Amino acid sequence: MKIVFFASVYPPDLGAGSFRAVALAKAIAKKISISDKLHIITTKPYRYSSFKVNAKELETQGNITIHRIKVPSHKGGMISHARIFIIFSWHALRICLNLKPDFLIATSSRLMTGVLTWLCASLLKRQYYIDVRDIFSETISDIFSRKSRLLGICIKYIFTVLERRVLQGAIGVNVVSQGFLEYFTAQGIDTSEWSFFPNGIDKEFLNITAYSQDKNKNIKTILYAGNIGSGQGLEKIIPDAAKRLVTDYQFNIIGDGGTMTLLTDELAKKKVKNVNLIPPVNRIELIEYYKSADILFLHLNDLPAFRRTLPSKIFEYASLKKPIIAGLSGYSEKFIKDNLDYVSLFKPADVDSFVDCIRNIENMDIDIDKVDAFIDKYSRVKIMDSMASQIIFLFFQLNN
Repeated sequence: MKIVFFASVYPPDLGAGSFRAVALAKAIAKKISISDKLHIITTKPYRYSSFKVNAKELETQGNITIHRIKVPSHKGGMISHARIFIIFSWHALRICLNLKPDFLIATSSRLMTGVLTWLCASLLKRQYYIDVRDIFSETISDIFSRKSRLLGICIKYIFTVLERRVLQGAIGVNVVSQGFLEYFTAQGIDTSEWSFFPNGIDKEFLNITAYSQDKNKNIKTILYAGNIGSGQGLEKIIPDAAKRLVTDYQFNIIGDGGTMTLLTDELAKKKVKNVNLIPPVNRIELIEYYKSADILFLHLNDLPAFRRTLPSKIFEYASLKKPIIAGLSGYSEKFIKDNLDYVSLFKPADVDSFVDCIRNIENMDIDIDKVDAFIDKYSRVKIMDSMASQIIFLFFQLNN
């Protein structure tokens, strides 16, 4: 058996999509025989211009072969995304057609990786499986609607048609957030057979021993680590909050993304001095920052699309057994209330509530037994093992 797995990002590139893709690939590789082949078609690291790392264009790891396509550095914005995808898809299509796989898989956040998979499967007359990490039609229409309501409606119609075609043609669909199901059902798509395998906690974040915290120290550290884009809206919350907390708190913001310039400009305009902007770092360095942080911070912009998501950062933060403050709404808010009682929630972009949460968070107790139960339930290895089993089962069920 020969399987092609499309992933727009893959290690050593950073990000939730990259970590999810490699975990699923390894789980699938264990389910197939050594004589079967799993071909990963991805990009050379490009996601952050501030994070440069070399990676081989062709690499073999057991029964996994990784094909990395060189694409331009991401400069932020839709035009840059479109240019990167066009180059990636052209070469990915050529590689896939030459490989002539028996089955195709995609993990897709911006939909177009899913469209590429659907196109290849159609040309080869093969079946495919889609892992949905975001609702692209809603996300992009929300963004364009802020400029023009009519443009947002048109964009949503085009991408909704594409989404429906891709998802209805798959032999299996997984969503990383159960909040997605209501949206797709409203679009007339049958989701009754879809699965829910969320993101999880990677082994790198298990059994981390944090540095001892001095509750009496003068300046405490609040850490954010992740993408800095329109989905996070950090420029709406960090500058004002940091300015009000300048005497007691230091903010460390690790990452990069499309709205980094907006955040930088807001910090400069408000003359904020207690925010460190740190370029993306690898996981070994990130863990050191996690160890020394006093509070972990998470925020999603207040747009309809983001009320359905379940950020992967929730799982990573939760494993660290430290106080967490999160500006979330919708499904992710519900998920936290149901699973994590040591997270202080506030309404997205509400600076007053955010500041109140920070001042009160130290009084919150953390039930270590409950955290350990959460870690065990949401182990990435366990989740991906179950997901891989489902994918292989679906393929053989329909081909026997």
